[in-house]
Amino acid sequence: MIHVKVCGITSLADAEMALEFGADMLGFNFYPPSPRYIAAEKAREILERLPADSFNIALFVNEAREKVHEIVARGELAAGRQAYRGLQFHGEESAAYCRGWDMKVIKAIRVKEKVSLDIMQDCFADFYLLDSFSPGYGGSGAQFPWQWLDGVDANKLILSGGLRVDNVVEAIERIHPYGVDVCSGVEARPGVKDHGKLKEFISAAKGA
Repeated sequence: MIHVKVCGITSLADAEMALEFGADMLGFNFYPPSPRYIAAEKAREILERLPADSFNIALFVNEAREKVHEIVARGELAAGRQAYRGLQFHGEESAAYCRGWDMKVIKAIRVKEKVSLDIMQDCFADFYLLDSFSPGYGGSGAQFPWQWLDGVDANKLILSGGLRVDNVVEAIERIHPYGVDVCSGVEARPGVKDHGKLKEFISAAKGA
């Protein structure tokens, strides 16, 4: 079964709807320049209301390890449990930086050309999230050539970049990734989900 990650969660309503529709992972973006940024305190308020088995992922870009630990600890304090179960690093973090965490690590790769995928050969992360390259560190909302993944072991891949309800089934059936990630493809505007699109996307992905 494909795993669906819904990123850019900024409200309790969006988090609850994503889970109700069948999302497996929720992403909280702690990169301040992003239009989908959420403050640690607001994330705490959401985490307090989510089910204990919610698989929440904290996203960072080139952040100091101490700051990552601080935000994760705030979430745990709010929820009284392990609030975050995964970390996503979306910047230029090194293999050494990505090792040694006590939870799952997702390393985002901004795919500019096929050689961008070579970083996966070091196997320093639990999963690799593949997004199209764009200036800055936000999600691109664009699709990279999927044929670049021909012959790549997809068991550790989370496919992102331009996925929508009208192409997610094709992506899954062609690549067979561990999971798919969606953000802008199910938004009404940056940081706010369109619940109709969200339901359709998750249903399509799960039915692939």
